[in-house]
Amino acid sequence: MFSFQCNGFIFGYGRPIHLGKAPCFGGSCDFTGSFVYWWINMERSIPLIVFIWLMTAIFLPAQSLRDSELLARDCMEAGSASILVIDLDSGKEIYAFDPQRALPTASIQKLLTTTAVLEKRGADFRYQTILGYTGKIEGEILYGDLVVIGSGDPTLGSDYFDESWSLHDIADSLESHLGKLGVRSISGGIVIDVSVSPGQHVPGGWPWADLGNYYGAGHWGLNIHDNEYRLFFKQNKTTGRLTSILRTLPEVAPFSITNEVRTGPPGSGDQAYIYAAPYSTEAVVRGTIPPGDGSFSIRGSITDPPVFFGRQLNLLLAEGGIEVEGDVSVVGDPLPTVQVLFPITSPSLIEIARVTNYQSVNLYAEALLKLLCDEEQPASHFGCGLGELKDFWISRGVEENQIFYRDGSGLSPRNTASAASFVQVLRTVYQDSKWYDELISTLPEMGRDGTLQYMLRGYKGQGRILAKSGYIGRQRSYTGYLFTESGRHLAFCVMLDNYNCSSAQMRNRIEGFLISLLRDQR
Repeated sequence: MFSFQCNGFIFGYGRPIHLGKAPCFGGSCDFTGSFVYWWINMERSIPLIVFIWLMTAIFLPAQSLRDSELLARDCMEAGSASILVIDLDSGKEIYAFDPQRALPTASIQKLLTTTAVLEKRGADFRYQTILGYTGKIEGEILYGDLVVIGSGDPTLGSDYFDESWSLHDIADSLESHLGKLGVRSISGGIVIDVSVSPGQHVPGGWPWADLGNYYGAGHWGLNIHDNEYRLFFKQNKTTGRLTSILRTLPEVAPFSITNEVRTGPPGSGDQAYIYAAPYSTEAVVRGTIPPGDGSFSIRGSITDPPVFFGRQLNLLLAEGGIEVEGDVSVVGDPLPTVQVLFPITSPSLIEIARVTNYQSVNLYAEALLKLLCDEEQPASHFGCGLGELKDFWISRGVEENQIFYRDGSGLSPRNTASAASFVQVLRTVYQDSKWYDELISTLPEMGRDGTLQYMLRGYKGQGRILAKSGYIGRQRSYTGYLFTESGRHLAFCVMLDNYNCSSAQMRNRIEGFLISLLRDQR
C-alpha cells in the first residue's frame, strides 16, 4: 500500500495509521516509516509539502479527524483501545479499531450477565424466601426453631424497590402469623438456611481493598438491605485532623470499626475506604472526607448478612413481645421438615436486571450470575455461573479467545473481553425481537437515566443511545444500541484502557465520538 507520513500519521489508500507509540490502524509501520525516512531525505521539500497538502485534503475526511481526537496521544499514548460499530440492519461495519483486542470490561460485564439470565430464566422469574418453623406448638410456646430459608434473593430490604420487604415488615408479619397460632415464646433459636448458596460469597478476583465497601458486598443465600450500611462521621474544618464516627445505619454491633479517617483539603471529596472481608467482625476505615461542620456518610458492606439478619430479627421480635430463647445459627444443608408460615416473593427478574444495569449494582449481577447454574447443580460458588456464562455466549457466536470472565459484575480487573464480542452479543439479541425488547427495557438512556444521566447533556438532536457504562480507574467502556438521527440502528462498543488524561477529558472525547454517530457523520 502506498502511504506517507504527516504529523505522526500515515496516509494512503487505507485508513490513517500513527507511527511511534500510538497504535497503528493497519498496514506496516516499520516499512512505511522506512519509506518516509527515505522520501524526506530526497531533498524535495517543496514538492513533498504540496503533495502532502493535496493528499490530506483528499484522504483525511472529518471522520478521521474525530477518530484521531478520541485516540490522540495526549490521552492514549500508553493506552489501548478496542472499538467496533456496526449497522444492525445491513451488517455493515461503520467503524473499527482493533476490535478483537480483549481489554478490561469494568461494569459493561453486567450487560452480558443480565442478558444471558433473562434468556435462560425468563423475565418473570422471581425468588421466593420462606419463613417457617420446626417443632410443635403447645399453648403459647413454640418448642422448636424459627426458620428462614434463603433463596439467594438480593433485593430483600432494598431501597431500589418500593415494595421490597424490610426487616421491620418481616418481623411484623411474623408477629401476626405467630399471634394467630397463639405463640408468644420460642424455646429454640432463629435458624437461617442458606443451602441455596452455602459456599463462596465474593468472586476470587475481587481486590481486597473493595470488599469492605458497598460495591464489594458479597452475595449470600440470605441478603438484606443490599448487604450494606451507612457509616456517619462528624466533620471538622482542619485539614489533617482526625474525624470521629457518629453512628452506623442500621446498627451493626457487635461489628466494630476502627477510625483512621482525617479531614482532607477543600474540594477533595470522599476519599475514605473501609477495609474488611466476609465474616470479619471488625473493620478499619482510612482516608479522608471533605471539611465541614456537619456529618458525612459513606457506605460499607455487611460482612455476614445471614447472621446480621437473624440478630436484627431477634431484636425486632422482642420489641413486638415474642421472646426467642436460643441463638442465631446458619446452616448450609437443607432442613428436613419446615412448617411454612409465609413466603416472600421478590420483584421480577426483569425488574432486578433493570436496576442492575441502571444503577450498576455489583451484588445483583453476582446474584444473577448464579442463576445461570443448572438447577440440579448447587450454586455454592461462582465457578458454575462463570462456566455457564462463557458457554452461553460461545454457543451464540462469540469467539472463545476474546472473552475471559472472572465475575458477573465487572468489579474484577481480570475480566477482559473484546469490542467485537460485545457487538456480537448485541447483534444476537437484536435478531430475537422478544429478547431484544426485554434487554433494551433494562438499559438506561444516555443523557437521561441511571449512571448515564450526565452524558450527552449538550446534545439536542433526535438520536438516542441505550447502553451500559463501565469505569474502573483509568478504564472506560460503553456498549449498547445507538439510534441515529436518520433512523439507522447501530450496535457499538468503545473500550479504552490505561489512558493518561483526566477521566472527564476522556469521557468528553467519547461523547464527541458517539455524537458523530448520532448525527450520521460516518
